[in-house]
Amino acid sequence: MPENVKSSTIEIVKNNGYAIEVHDVVTEDGYILELHRIPKNKDGQEPTRNHPVFLHHGILGSSADWVLGGADISLPMQLSNAGYDVWMANCRGNTYSRKHLSMNFKQKDFWNFSLHEVGTFDLPASFDYILSKTNATQLHYIGYSMGTSVFFIMASEKHEYHQKIKSQISLAPVAYLYNTRSSVRHIAPYAKKMNTMYQWVSNGMFMPQSKMQSFLVTNSYGEKIAQTMFCQKCISYAVSSVCGSETYTFENKLLPLVIEHFPAGTSAKLTTHFAQLILKDCFSRYDYGPIMNLQHYNSTEPPMYDLRSIQVPIALIYGKNDVLTDVEDVMRLKSQLPKLVDVVPVDSSRCNHVDFLWSLDVTKQVNAKVTEILQKTDHPDWEFTGPPAGPCEDTTTDKDGPAIKGQQPNSTNDHHELANFVLVPEYSSGVTPVQRDVDDDESAELAREQRLQQKVQMFGNLIMLFKSTETKYQQLRNGLTRELSEWTRGARNVIGTRHLVGSDSAVVVAEPEDTPSVGCAIVEKTEQSIMESQCTDKVSDFGDYRGGPNHMDDRTATTRAFYTTFGNLGRAIRFLKFRHK
Repeated sequence: MPENVKSSTIEIVKNNGYAIEVHDVVTEDGYILELHRIPKNKDGQEPTRNHPVFLHHGILGSSADWVLGGADISLPMQLSNAGYDVWMANCRGNTYSRKHLSMNFKQKDFWNFSLHEVGTFDLPASFDYILSKTNATQLHYIGYSMGTSVFFIMASEKHEYHQKIKSQISLAPVAYLYNTRSSVRHIAPYAKKMNTMYQWVSNGMFMPQSKMQSFLVTNSYGEKIAQTMFCQKCISYAVSSVCGSETYTFENKLLPLVIEHFPAGTSAKLTTHFAQLILKDCFSRYDYGPIMNLQHYNSTEPPMYDLRSIQVPIALIYGKNDVLTDVEDVMRLKSQLPKLVDVVPVDSSRCNHVDFLWSLDVTKQVNAKVTEILQKTDHPDWEFTGPPAGPCEDTTTDKDGPAIKGQQPNSTNDHHELANFVLVPEYSSGVTPVQRDVDDDESAELAREQRLQQKVQMFGNLIMLFKSTETKYQQLRNGLTRELSEWTRGARNVIGTRHLVGSDSAVVVAEPEDTPSVGCAIVEKTEQSIMESQCTDKVSDFGDYRGGPNHMDDRTATTRAFYTTFGNLGRAIRFLKFRHK
């Protein structure tokens, strides 16, 4: 087991020979964020570049994600060696940023944030702090996955910060997710229910760093489990279904480190916000529902983020095998950014979503291109003069044309059905697909893609099975509840009738002695109506079983009612067992 498996970000950076600093930043709404800074390179030299670099991790991540692989593949360490002052973010709610000026992280209000709050509070506070500490006027921003989403939100909402960003580089950019081919599409429809469950179970905290993670990697038994072929296959399957087919250059010895530090936690509301982006054909603020939206936004629909208003030079770097960030969605994002510096597909048909962090080829395929863009834009006299020379790769729209599939940018079409999602080898929208790299093992590559598609489709079928099971269970439960309600209502009616008869009998006895026949007639008529009720309603027998002339018949009727009710319950249980085998 590597020596630094249980080490924090600070210890990992130190173990690789770099100095590191910890800085606390307080946001406008009171969250205390922990920033990690690499102020000098490995040789101890001060930064020589003109502007600091700020890196932001993805969802459920932390600053540790950037440095787990060591100096050989770590982008922050390599940028430090290139002369940059490097800062790494930690989003509110993760392992390093669970402090607040007035709240405890165990309180429900602490976890009441989505992507919008991270973009409009965390990023501006971090920018202002870094620029103040370094005496710089601008900084470079590098975001990965969610780190790009929150930047687009910040830049759309906080135009005053455009002049503070020298350049922005998006790795695996995420704004639109409507065309994602990841298995998370099947989970997205249940995100609202999951959010409600997490609000009740953990006050809204979602997948924090746990003791189970440490158990799996900090003892010899757990280490053996983590390094077994079975565990590696399980992790490989999870990665391939969510992010793309497994990388062929991943070092398995890195697994214990990844398991120890990821996931690092976030809010259930934030993950629900991502699910809304998947289900809707737009990039918008958090959707509370029509009624609550009126209260928050004075509109039944959440406002859209205006990407065309972003006046920051931006470069997009994406992977062709990234099923989470689909190429069509990346190209749609590209068509709406007015200051596009470059659009770069990773030069590998196998690059998936996590390869931007932990692939052994990440230095060549990603980090080198990032450094090249930074060196070009870091010069004080550099200014954006237009898009890169030559045709840009675009599979969805013209530069100023409508969005994909004939829809306007940020449309509110929400007609996606879970059952209609079918994974196909190429993009089925009639759009010209991106030309893939052709090499000697093309047939093996196609076979790998087909296996991935089968895995994702099988996962989708499993979700559909659970959905049909839930529907059938609801029907059985409703029927059972209705039968019990009718049974109880009938018993109450009989008991009420008995009380009424008792009161009437008392009145009859109180009548004068010269009218006994009338009193007897009333009593006989009342008893006859009770007997008719007993014969026509099997549920009413339960009331008479408590005492009366028909004791044995009532016992039989009550037993029959119990058998019918619990027979239905038994059928429901057998159905669930059969469906889940």
